[in-house]
Amino acid sequence: MRIQAICRRSSGGTGICLLLAVSAIFGLSAGARSQQAVQSKEVNSPKPAKCTDPLPGVDVPSAPHGLFVLLFPGARVNAKATALLHVSAVCGANIYIPWRNVDKGPGVNPRYDWSSVDQQIAPWAAAGKVVNLIVWATGYGARANATPDYVFSNVASVNCPSFGHTPVFWDRGFVDSYQSFMSAVVGKYGKNTSIGYIRFGLGAGGEIYPACMYALMDHGFSKPTWRKYLFDMLDYEKSLNSPKQLAVGLNAFGNPPDVAFTAEVAEHAVQNGIAIGNQGLSIQDARNDAAARPCMADWCRIFRRFRGKVPLVLQTGGVSNPEGSEPTGSMVDIMPFALSQHVQIFELYVEDLLVAYDPSNPQYAQHHSEYQKAYEGAVKVLGGS
Repeated sequence: MRIQAICRRSSGGTGICLLLAVSAIFGLSAGARSQQAVQSKEVNSPKPAKCTDPLPGVDVPSAPHGLFVLLFPGARVNAKATALLHVSAVCGANIYIPWRNVDKGPGVNPRYDWSSVDQQIAPWAAAGKVVNLIVWATGYGARANATPDYVFSNVASVNCPSFGHTPVFWDRGFVDSYQSFMSAVVGKYGKNTSIGYIRFGLGAGGEIYPACMYALMDHGFSKPTWRKYLFDMLDYEKSLNSPKQLAVGLNAFGNPPDVAFTAEVAEHAVQNGIAIGNQGLSIQDARNDAAARPCMADWCRIFRRFRGKVPLVLQTGGVSNPEGSEPTGSMVDIMPFALSQHVQIFELYVEDLLVAYDPSNPQYAQHHSEYQKAYEGAVKVLGGS
């Protein structure tokens, strides 16, 4: 602009033309320099930490961190998760190991068939993603049956509508068999560079809830019995000296829920270096915490108590609703609240990530922008791939 003004004040056609030519040249050069400066700024601007690198910004820098997609056993939506393989906000996937799918029993050689697990790991590892393992000794639903048949042949068991065929967990036969499988999992995947953490389910699914609790009362179920079983299993996990971070999913049971019991289990896990988590995050947790009421299983207060000692893990209690309705609410509201609680590992439903990153998703057009911002805001704190 300054050179063009000088041109207009000059007299003589030739001088004007020369100055205009100089103006054009210098204008182009300035624009080029400006573009180079922007590009340089983009290149030199700090990028989110890698999922696989230590992250000084979180409470446990050397432990796993980031956003992970949940691939529940047999879920049809898992096929669509391939859309997330190259999404940088997604650190990787959580895959499930139903015990009976791998352990064929002590009389079979080879005893363990890891092929179903390896097949699930393969595409994520090939994409440079992290894979976490969630081990189920029991499942969910009336037809659930994650425990191997050879265990049931030697261990007392019950049936109930919510959890199907369920062993008496504290039976010595169950404990010995499951501990052997825990050791086998750590032995197989403890040095696998694609694995982040391992969460062993000690009750229902991947958590500590006493599956078929009321049916188990005929076999001696009580809080002291359940506490001893859980503590013994957590102590065994510690004895494995796993190269990978181990984790436990906290629940509360009883009416009203006995959150003091949950806190005891959390404390024992933390003493053993085991990460603590909860798989029931919802918008109601944020409202309850603001009103000084317990979050689900009191995870908010428990997390604050043990912050910085072990990694903190959260999973939503169900698929979110971008419109914000309950029971889960919108990720736009949930993510910032969870981050404020210093959570460093998020376990997210496939459906929720597809809202942000899959144009074929029916909610993409209306909500992808806000969901992407929620996830990418978390990535700035927790890293990406």
